[in-house]
Amino acid sequence: MSASSQPSLHDSIIAFLRERPEGVSAAELGERFLKLKGSIAVSVAPAIKAMLLPDRRCFQDETGLWHARARQSVEDPAQGGLPFVAVHGVIDPVSHRVRYLSLWELMPRIACSASGWIVDPASLSFDDRDRLADGADAPFSPEAAQELLLFIASKEENRIPVFLGSTSRDSITIACSVIGETLPDDTLVVSELLRAAGVSVPRPLTLAALERAVPGAAGAKGDTARRQGEQFALCVAELLATLRLRGIETREDLDALFRREKASLFTGKEFSYDDLLALPASPAVYAFKDASDNYLYIGKAKNLRRRLLGYFGETDESPGKLEQIRDQSRRIISHQCGSELECLIHEYRLIRKYSPLLNRQFEVVESKGSFRPIDDCIVVLPHALPGRVMSVWVRREQRILLKSFDADPEARTEIIKELDAFFFSKKLSPVSSDFPEHQIAVRWIRRHADEPAIVPVHRMAGAEEVYEALRLLARDGL
Repeated sequence: MSASSQPSLHDSIIAFLRERPEGVSAAELGERFLKLKGSIAVSVAPAIKAMLLPDRRCFQDETGLWHARARQSVEDPAQGGLPFVAVHGVIDPVSHRVRYLSLWELMPRIACSASGWIVDPASLSFDDRDRLADGADAPFSPEAAQELLLFIASKEENRIPVFLGSTSRDSITIACSVIGETLPDDTLVVSELLRAAGVSVPRPLTLAALERAVPGAAGAKGDTARRQGEQFALCVAELLATLRLRGIETREDLDALFRREKASLFTGKEFSYDDLLALPASPAVYAFKDASDNYLYIGKAKNLRRRLLGYFGETDESPGKLEQIRDQSRRIISHQCGSELECLIHEYRLIRKYSPLLNRQFEVVESKGSFRPIDDCIVVLPHALPGRVMSVWVRREQRILLKSFDADPEARTEIIKELDAFFFSKKLSPVSSDFPEHQIAVRWIRRHADEPAIVPVHRMAGAEEVYEALRLLARDGL
């Protein structure tokens, strides 16, 4: 066996503990793995605890003996377990802006994936800076802060983020939205895990209160921003271990538990928890309507099922809008989309058309300001229906057009006429929605420049050449 394939010290200890289900003392572990003898081995108990406590594959019982937890699918998300990560933000108590952000993997052991300052720590008060700063933190820079937010948003795609509370989740969501990114729709707050684990939820639910509620998670010391994140991760990992012991192994197990607890939230509605579970896990625009069939709220989702289930999550810090949606909604309508950009455009159009009661004002009024335009092009994106693609036509600084395309030969002449009128006319007649929709599309295209297939219309001689390029891309996309 090569040196690189040798098991780590942690892996060797876990293997040994699994051979000794009755438990092993810290002294024996010190003697066997650290080569300590006699009284020195006995005194090594604090060091053994500090080394093993973050590894959620093992635990210490009330007598002080160490055990390996039973092998569970949760240790391998690909096998259907609970692929949680802990996301912790240090939030300004006044502005609710995220000061510091960290993301923690929980299996097979707790490890920090990313952390750093979102605001310049020099802007904090001396006391806050002295308390929160850690010598191991990388220096702040706006570029590093943006990269951290991008990492957090992209990292979560195949994981379920757990937040301390809805205030933390909302603040981090807003911080990501400022740079045009969104967190996944399947998220949880720790109060839901506490209830599922049969642990009383402290009020108010602060990190200190969470530590007291989950005593087995004691470990991280100090109050720096990074240590706060580590302590939160320890608490979440301990709750996950409790859930596994209660037989909750998969996301479906949690859904079944929540179904019983949340039945009362669906009284008098035309939809149930099971109806939401049956929705597709795909991009969509959705709307809540009240008993008079008026629009309450319009939104978009990367994962429609999880986004709508999230509105009926039991939290202790539910904002007023969420309570109104729960109380007043009677019906849900949705429109499946093939991509995030299609969702963004449809969401804007519907909000503009219906002005729902609970959409914030800045979501309804037209955006203002300037941005860097892009040259004439067509972006080819997935379609919600098989056999088609969605094309987004972009006329520089004028208009965008969303058009389904299936390369039907019989439609060739008509599409060429549309292409000629849209791209090769002198100027399109302006309408009030041009700038906001153009802004939405162009900013998304710039952020995802390496992802979609693009027809560079500005380099082409006429509509027929554009059509042929679009047809070939659509054929490849089909």
